[in-house]
Amino acid sequence: MKAHLGPTSHRISVESKSTRESTAHGVKKGPGDPTNGYAVVQVDKTQVESSDCASTIHIWALGVVAVIGGQYYGWNASYASGFVPFFCAQLMMGTAYVVYVACISEVGGKVPGGSYGLARAVLGFYPGFVLGCLEILEYTSFASVSVLYVVGFATDYFGWNPSYQPLLWFLFYAVFIVLLESKGRYVWRFMLVFVVLCLLPSVLYVFGSICYMDLKTNGALIDLDTNATTWATGDLGSAFFSLLPSTTVAYGGIESLTVVTGFAKDPAYFIPKATVAAVWTLFVSNIALVLVAAALPPGLDTTASDGYFLDRGLNLAFGFSSDLSEWLMIPAQMGMAFGFFIPYARLTQAMADSNLLPAFIRVKGQKTTRRAMIVSSAFGYFLCLISYFSPEFEATLQNISIVAASICYSSQTYGYVLLRTSYKIETTGYKSPYGLVGAYYVWFVSFLLFLSIAGGFQGDDGIAILSTIVFLAVMSIYYRFGCQATQTVSQEEYASIFRFSVMKFNRLRQKKKTSGGRTSQLSRLSLLILSKKTSIAPIAAGGGNSGKSQRSNSKK
Repeated sequence: MKAHLGPTSHRISVESKSTRESTAHGVKKGPGDPTNGYAVVQVDKTQVESSDCASTIHIWALGVVAVIGGQYYGWNASYASGFVPFFCAQLMMGTAYVVYVACISEVGGKVPGGSYGLARAVLGFYPGFVLGCLEILEYTSFASVSVLYVVGFATDYFGWNPSYQPLLWFLFYAVFIVLLESKGRYVWRFMLVFVVLCLLPSVLYVFGSICYMDLKTNGALIDLDTNATTWATGDLGSAFFSLLPSTTVAYGGIESLTVVTGFAKDPAYFIPKATVAAVWTLFVSNIALVLVAAALPPGLDTTASDGYFLDRGLNLAFGFSSDLSEWLMIPAQMGMAFGFFIPYARLTQAMADSNLLPAFIRVKGQKTTRRAMIVSSAFGYFLCLISYFSPEFEATLQNISIVAASICYSSQTYGYVLLRTSYKIETTGYKSPYGLVGAYYVWFVSFLLFLSIAGGFQGDDGIAILSTIVFLAVMSIYYRFGCQATQTVSQEEYASIFRFSVMKFNRLRQKKKTSGGRTSQLSRLSLLILSKKTSIAPIAAGGGNSGKSQRSNSKK
């Protein structure tokens, strides 16, 4: 079947065994149009039995388990600048995450592969590759930070030889890979139990300490020389930019839920609902902790210097010893580590299936994510090793993940803006109540977050930003010479790219006030093509041979 739409139109030829697309003179190519052509392949999806699929509460539990541990230690040192600047920064960052999650939840279900698929389909293949790499770096870094913390805590507590730590990291990764690669019904039940353990410190601390709160008395810093009180100290650098990264630990990585689409019963429904519920759970928990910690005796000066701020409230409320309080938050720290295993394994598998990862790792076409989880965890283990031999790198590892995250946040939100403006995609299911104004707010906060690290406010001698630049440079070189010409597109991705290109094309035609007849004809043809499942011949996931793949070439 062939359709001819005139010399100035976007011409699509549909044949029984291949689909070819060419661009006529004067028509802009869509964002996903390849430069050198690409193979449209049938990707074998990860096999998940219906009884092993996750529902809303399971995905919510995964999000909370993966993130909430960051709320339990470390950030209280930022109170040294005073309650007001830190609380305002917390509110700004918390609301930015709520809006950001709403944006990606609206569009994530409309593109196969979640946020990674959105980047490829809307922003283009190279941006999609870069963002995929940055997300893997972000999630593996977050996991590595927590693995280092848990093992370091156990080593110090039991007095073990520090040289055993690499072995303990290996055991940690191995145990949870085996656990998370078991049947889904057991994994999700485990998550439901573990999320209770992870939320327990927050619930006990907040509700147990309420009767001891006095923000007016305890929330101000006291000058020991003059006995004067102040609610804010420092300048814009020390009282805002220097503490901004510490406000992300309460939410960082929550967006990883958008890439676990293969495990959800109905991704377009369950993933947005669960992700939004998870970020609101984290927001309420974090704001409550920030307020309670600042209001407890003996005062903010002491709270800012506490190694584990939970100790004070749990001791006041329940008489817990410091050891018990610290062990109580270990499940949440473990959850921050293994909670990212599933998302980064899914993302690694998706990139491998697109021929974007080296063939020798043998991840492409796997029916489970076991090998992908092993490979990506090996990268996380490598980050642990670097941290072991370089304390400077370990100290800035979390900032590296935050730099990667800030780039991902702004780019994914840009994809949301494009779908709302250039493509005018119909919004079904969840819709962000914050609209484009919310997206612009996320951009603004993401820029400030990036600047807080890239601008030298963390005193890390530029290690975080330089490490990210080197990582991006290496990945870009690899993309140009290693996988750009051989990357592939799944049938689902191709359908999305084609649909968005048609939407943008139609919108451009309408702006130029040209004949509406040919635009309508093209729209009808696109719907006809996309409705025909057989218009793209099935191709094995590993197939790239002549006669078994389809090539789509762009020509002027």
